[in-house]
Formats: sequence, C-alpha cells, structure tokens
Amino acid sequence: MLSVRKKVLGLGLAMVMAIGMAACGSKTPDPTQAPTTPGAPTTAPKLDLKANVLFATFEVGTSNYNISAEFGKLWEDNGIGTVDVQPISPGGMGAPYLFQGGKADMAFINGAPARWAMETGTLGKAPTDGYLAMVGELSAVSAVNFLTKAFIDKYKVDTIEEAIRQKLPVRIGCSPIGSMDNEVVMILLDYLKVTEADIKSWGGDIVRGGGSDLAAMVKDGKLDYMLDHTSVNSSTMQEVAMSVDVKFLQWEDATIEYFVKEKGFQRVNIAPNSWKGQTEAIVNAGTPDCLFVREDLDEEVVYQMTKILCENRDYLVKVFASLEPFNPATAWESERIGGVKLHPGAERYFKEAGFMK
Repeated sequence: MLSVRKKVLGLGLAMVMAIGMAACGSKTPDPTQAPTTPGAPTTAPKLDLKANVLFATFEVGTSNYNISAEFGKLWEDNGIGTVDVQPISPGGMGAPYLFQGGKADMAFINGAPARWAMETGTLGKAPTDGYLAMVGELSAVSAVNFLTKAFIDKYKVDTIEEAIRQKLPVRIGCSPIGSMDNEVVMILLDYLKVTEADIKSWGGDIVRGGGSDLAAMVKDGKLDYMLDHTSVNSSTMQEVAMSVDVKFLQWEDATIEYFVKEKGFQRVNIAPNSWKGQTEAIVNAGTPDCLFVREDLDEEVVYQMTKILCENRDYLVKVFASLEPFNPATAWESERIGGVKLHPGAERYFKEAGFMK
C-alpha cells in the first residue's frame, strides 16, 4: 500500500479550494488552547517512532479523505512513521467494525455510533470493541431539520414533535438506511413512541434518497419535513432555504436531553442567520466526527499523534475551515467522544497540557 505522502500529490487542487474557504483574519489567542503557529505546522524536535499506522477514511475526493491525508502528512513530517491513508471506511455507522481483525489502526467515526457499536451493535451486527477515543468534535455536524411553511400553515403546528403527537400525515425525507440521517429519524420516532408504519397509517411517509433528490421533492411540495445530519455549510440545506419557505426547527428540551443523555449525542449550537429565514439561534443534537484508534495501539504513538494534532490546530483550521469547532481544551470531554473511553496515550497528552484534570 502506498503511504499518504504519495497519495496527497493529487490533492493540490482540493487543498487550494479548501484554503480559499478557510476563515481568515487574526484572532485573539485563547489561553485555554495549546500554543500553535497559525500560518504553518509547528516545528519540534523530530521524532523517530517508526510506527506504521493504517488510517481508514472515506472515498477519495471527500472532505474526510482530504483531511485524513493532511493529518497523515503532518504526522509523518513530525516523525511518527508511515501513515497509510486508505479509503476503506463504510461511514460512521459501520466504521467501528474496521477494528475487527486489524483492518484499521485509526478511523473517523461519529461519536454516538462508536458508543452504539460497543453497547448494542449497529446495522444489525453484534456489538464490537477493540477501539478507544483519541480526539473529539472535529466538526459541527448535527440533526439539521425543517418543516415547510406550507405544512405549518395547513396544520397549525411548528414542531416535529407536535406533528407526530397529533398523528398528522407528515412526509419525511432522509438519507438511505445505514446513514446517520436515517438513524436519527428512527431514534426520534422511537423517542416519540411511533413507528414508520404508524406514520404511513396516518397518510404520511418516510422517503429515503440522496440530498439533491430530496431537495427537489421539497421544492415540488412532495415532502413536508427533512432531516440531514450535516453542518450549516450543507449545500443541500442552503439550496432548500433559498428556494422554499421552510422553518428550521428547534427540538424540545426533553428531546435534546434524550439524544444527549441516552444516545451519546452532544449539543451543537447553530448561530442565527445560518440559513435564509432562520433568525434565532438553534441548539441541535449532533454527533460530530471524532478520531478513534485501536485500543492496543502503542501509547507513545497515540500520545505524540494527539499532541501534534492539537498543537497544529490553528494551521489545520486555516487549511480546512470545517475543523473550526476543534478545540484541544475540550476535545477529550465525554460528550464530545460519544462517551467512549479515551486511549491512555491521548489521556496523557490532555492531562500534561492542563486541559484534563
């Protein structure tokens, strides 16, 4: 297998585009964060760990692949050894199973599915283990959801909880089975004590498909509610907000509490005016991207990888604006890693840096 150094040669254009999207301008230093050099990777005495780390990520061309490649290059340049970035991950719901049989040493996994896979299993599979958390909240994805104003005006409800409790014929759109979007919808229905069959018996439906197809159905008046576990920068949601009169929803406090306390999600703050017509702040339930590593991966390797990543936080955000939520001071907290235990190497870094007591 090729090392990440060979793979990143083809990422030049993607990197230039990412840099162009990155936030610019000076920022007041945050005393809670590790010291960083904003303009370039930090320099430190070169390590010589000679590790060989297999990093499972998403398909070539995705943002996760590009970010993984940059992480790998950063670690290699600082003497970790070889970081082999492989586009073999099936996504957040299935990624925990990569650690079985040594298929991966580390992987991007959403925090909540990492916990579910350990406790009950996911995608119909038996529970698994063999991995621990390294760094949490590398993104700010959450359950972005809306009702159309046409549905709200017709039925005089403005929350999804009210629509379900009143047994209204709501037509729900989300991604296919196996996706986080679908999983969130199923958890929401389960929390409200209804089933997909119930929804259909009221004259509603659950339609699964790609983002562009679902957006087209909203525009055509064929969907009333849509949920996408994504960021505020989602092109699909931006497109819908610009072309259809919708209301982005704030779930009830009890709903948010259930997702956080019972399902391993975290609270994600959405600023006002993130989308057209959304004038108030929203608190969503979300399960951002995290890095998990094989539980028996060498402690010193994990310690150094965590340290390098955290001390280069500002540089990485300049390259990838989507990493803005990453905060070394809080990246270890249980809510930000799905409640999964930290790897001893990561724990050692966060304690030595003064972030974790």
